[in-house]
Amino acid sequence: MANDIETTVLIVGGGPIGLLGAHLLGRRGVRTLLAEKHLQRLEAPKAHALNPRSLEICAAAGLSMDAIHAVATATADGQYVRMVETLSQPPIGVIAYERQDEAVRDLTPWPLINIEQPKFEAVIEAALQAAPNVDLRRGLEWKEALQLGDQVVSTLFDRTTGETVKVRSRYVIACDGAGSTVRDGVGIAMDGPDGIAHFMMIHFEANLRAVVADHPAILYFLFGPGLNGTLIAYDIEKTWVLMHPCSPDTTAEAFDDATCRAAVAAAVGAPVPDLAIKGVRAWRMSAQVARRYRDGNVFLAGDAGHRFPPTGGLGLNTGVSDIDNLAWKIAAVEAGWAGPDLLDSYEPERRGIAQTNMGQSLANAFRIRVLFDALGYAPDQTVAEDVFRARLSDPESLARIADAVAAQKDHFDSLRLQLGFAYGDALKDDDTLPISQFTPKCVVGARLPHAPLADRRSILDLIDTTGFTLLAGPAAGDLSALSRQTRAPLAILTAGTDFTLPAGAWAERFGLTDRSAVLVRPDGHILAVAAEATPAALNALVTALSSYLATPLQGAA
Repeated sequence: MANDIETTVLIVGGGPIGLLGAHLLGRRGVRTLLAEKHLQRLEAPKAHALNPRSLEICAAAGLSMDAIHAVATATADGQYVRMVETLSQPPIGVIAYERQDEAVRDLTPWPLINIEQPKFEAVIEAALQAAPNVDLRRGLEWKEALQLGDQVVSTLFDRTTGETVKVRSRYVIACDGAGSTVRDGVGIAMDGPDGIAHFMMIHFEANLRAVVADHPAILYFLFGPGLNGTLIAYDIEKTWVLMHPCSPDTTAEAFDDATCRAAVAAAVGAPVPDLAIKGVRAWRMSAQVARRYRDGNVFLAGDAGHRFPPTGGLGLNTGVSDIDNLAWKIAAVEAGWAGPDLLDSYEPERRGIAQTNMGQSLANAFRIRVLFDALGYAPDQTVAEDVFRARLSDPESLARIADAVAAQKDHFDSLRLQLGFAYGDALKDDDTLPISQFTPKCVVGARLPHAPLADRRSILDLIDTTGFTLLAGPAAGDLSALSRQTRAPLAILTAGTDFTLPAGAWAERFGLTDRSAVLVRPDGHILAVAAEATPAALNALVTALSSYLATPLQGAA
């Protein structure tokens, strides 16, 4: 039929995770159809933080890091979080927003940035324009799917023509957000509290540089007898969002233009003459993880698999690692160097990470209550002006307020969650440490530690995203025979010959000897470590690779 489409992967949802998934699959030669129901990209800025691990993934995927940084929020404008009564008044408290300074480059080549989600999407979509294996179609709305053997037959509605489209694919990846129709369509439930809090998201444009003056920030938490909520400054001179608390039954219709203007003026604490209301949307805070990440050949990624409170900026970033994990595995199975059982590893590897990040996001949301208490009220209450003023003028109260602000550190400094997550139990003991405390470790399941090379690149830049990479110490010897023992593509690189580390870095950064070797997956996580490159250790390493990929050794029956 004319409206039948055949492809290897159907991705439903053209947000950042769907777009990145199409890019990751396309550059690995996997035919991909990306179906997005909206005809145009939504203007609402949504997520704003791309953490170091997400940026490392973007760099490994060949995205233009110059293009990403060119549209990011200026570092000077996004380095702080301020607690204020209104934007026009001096801060009640201030805390650093993550680690964006040069010191963090010792741990990653890409410190966290703030970027409007649509601008991030535009960078990925620009890269897709030249992808021969990717077909991006807007106006296609997924309706249902029928799984027949190793095929998934999806029914979609073309919102442009009004016609029904049938898509036959080997896989479907649901990247269609928190309200995923694909997830609901295959009957996967969500576990965890829904509707913890409710907000009206007011997207507006205004140049508030003069109001902000010398107090720039990416987030402004509003406290006091007036409007309480949160201002997000994606671009101080243009793009803002006010998260306005509301009741569960409040609809966007209740926030007409006049109501929105009054709310923004109350948050700013001054008239906003150039104010333009761009959009209004009701939003509820949830803390949920999908009970399963897979139904047959239908997979969940991003917000389709987990809904986090925004406190901590972990939602989008968890999704980036989801799709990075899944894409290489599908590509490996389709290329024939991994068995289909490899796909069974996606859920146990990623779902546990989502549960950890969801728990931290929820803890962050409740941690702010400490600050409310120090200011004399609770988040669901109002505070009398005299009580509030008294707290801000009393030395003892001010000390408690300062302590309550400092107590938000884990909310805004979670480097271990960003870079130190691992697949398996190798870093389980680190779970007892503060999430701001991150010490890279070269252990199975962890992301390969960053180390600067002599040519100013990172050792992360050496990882082959289309296969496995064996990084060997300078005295490991000739390991070239290993590539003939496995079906998987295997790049073998030796320190001192194929790359140059600073003196002592192999031992200091990786805790390894000059005779050690590290086997790294296409997504940058460590599959195996050989402490000494003995024949027995290297044979065990190759066996571990074959077992993980669920394939026989090269040449075996």
